[in-house]
Amino acid sequence: MENLSTRQLNVEIKKALAQDKYRITLDNPGKLDSIAVGLNSGVDILLRGDVGDFVGALNNGAFIEIDGSTGRYVGDNMTSGEIIVRGSAEDGVGFGTYNGTIVVYGDAGNAVGQLNKGGTIIIDGNMGNLAGLYMLSGDIIVTGNAGVDTGDWMIGGTIYVAGDFETGANGAINELDEDDKSKLSKLFSQYEIEADIDGFKKIEPKELRPFYGGN
Repeated sequence: MENLSTRQLNVEIKKALAQDKYRITLDNPGKLDSIAVGLNSGVDILLRGDVGDFVGALNNGAFIEIDGSTGRYVGDNMTSGEIIVRGSAEDGVGFGTYNGTIVVYGDAGNAVGQLNKGGTIIIDGNMGNLAGLYMLSGDIIVTGNAGVDTGDWMIGGTIYVAGDFETGANGAINELDEDDKSKLSKLFSQYEIEADIDGFKKIEPKELRPFYGGN
């Protein structure tokens, strides 16, 4: 697959799906952008190698595993399914995600989970600035450090951080309750993540209507 264009690679994926091959492995994707986009449930695809931008965007239920690192906006606007990244990711992980789960077993860049509408995004490492900007719902979980303006102008949802961070406008820092601990425990067990749950803080919105003068 090393010398194929994005279009050619996506055509090969569609050919495999047309032959009822719902478990697909692609070697050496060559850091191509926009591959494995808009796949439906029942599809299980493994990308062995680094990939480019917008991989897994608009995912609609597929299980996508990337044995390498990704460019920007992995899982952009996905509606359901799972994306597993066994490397690091650049900016915009899970931008505008409606639902589903993205797990990055490495560091991530800026803008993780911006405009998140209900997805679960786990970064098993450090992430950059402005995570959760304008997020409406869902969870962002980072086992390392977050950057500045974490949760800036967030309206809903929760951000869990184990390391250092600085909150943005409308972000309130709270202790975890038993429901939080139960949720994190299940996710860490499911995705085999080792983290001390008692060391996490959570960031929630200070006000439900921050742009209109408060609650």
